[in-house]
Amino acid sequence: MRSDSARTLRVVALATLAAGIFFTAEEVLADLARSRGADIPGDIWSGAQTWGAWALLTPAVVAALRRWPLDRRPIAYPLVAHATAGLTLAVVHNLFDTALFRLELHLRGAMSIREALTAAPNPVGFVFNLFTGLVYYSLVVGGYTTLRYRMSAETLRAELTESKLDTLRSQLRPHFLFNTLNTISVFVVKNPEKAQQMLLRLSSLLRRSLDEDAHEVPLRQELAFLSDYLDIQLGRFGDQLAVGVTADPAALDASVPVFLLQPLVENAIEHGTSEDKRTTIAVRATRDASMLHVTLEDDGPGVLTGASPREGIGLRNTRARLYHLYGTQATVTLGPAQRDAACPGTRVEIRIPYRPASA
Repeated sequence: MRSDSARTLRVVALATLAAGIFFTAEEVLADLARSRGADIPGDIWSGAQTWGAWALLTPAVVAALRRWPLDRRPIAYPLVAHATAGLTLAVVHNLFDTALFRLELHLRGAMSIREALTAAPNPVGFVFNLFTGLVYYSLVVGGYTTLRYRMSAETLRAELTESKLDTLRSQLRPHFLFNTLNTISVFVVKNPEKAQQMLLRLSSLLRRSLDEDAHEVPLRQELAFLSDYLDIQLGRFGDQLAVGVTADPAALDASVPVFLLQPLVENAIEHGTSEDKRTTIAVRATRDASMLHVTLEDDGPGVLTGASPREGIGLRNTRARLYHLYGTQATVTLGPAQRDAACPGTRVEIRIPYRPASA
């Protein structure tokens, strides 16, 4: 909240500076247009007096906006409050500007102290500055309110994205747990010792998954999680399953969505393995300039030619998470690996922007 307020004040201060430069330039050009020559130093000094005073008064405008926001109901109350505040500040600015101008004349010897204190204000200049002040007050109100709504919308959008990512990640945990427990249940009767080892491994995996609150982790950490998961699956399938994981050293520090690889490998195992032959799965991660390229291939039945690939929960979830994290910069492609015509296999390609993981 403090950073948003500081950002808003900076923007308003810059707007005040821009207004001062604009109106000072207008005064200089108006003098030139009258063919009487421009008193550039005098015009700059006059503009600095006027807009410097408003720069000092701008925090009071912002304070009034926080006290009476325009989204308050009924709307008549903040409108009346701002009309009063704007008029008051315009009068204060006028008095300050007039006092500063008369002080300058006194220092130049053009006006005595008595004259400076008793001279009536210039009614034309007073009215002009009054309306100029009201216009400036209205511009600050409009600009501040626009920035406030924009920042609120950005915050809400970020919170919504975070909530969606939390939901998508939470979907993976029970899905992963159910399938892994189903794997372990096979060994409870056939090989209790192996089942116990797999339960210990699962306990470690669950502890790591529940302790991880971030939505992105370094690729090396994701590969370590995948290795522990594969230990369980290799215990189930034995020699029927072979998984090769290779990663470019330049890609290991890349930031990737947590649980990126496990559901993809799980899908490959679920849809690619068969009892009559060995299944091979290859996972590769490389860095290509500003992009991280992750591919997963298996030599299972593959995607039928001409058919629309059916995406399981793992791939659908991955696609949704990548969109929320990277937008259209991320791509997910599902198709045949095309190893050979008899057994084309399946290939999943993921491309996301390369971002070094924070230390």
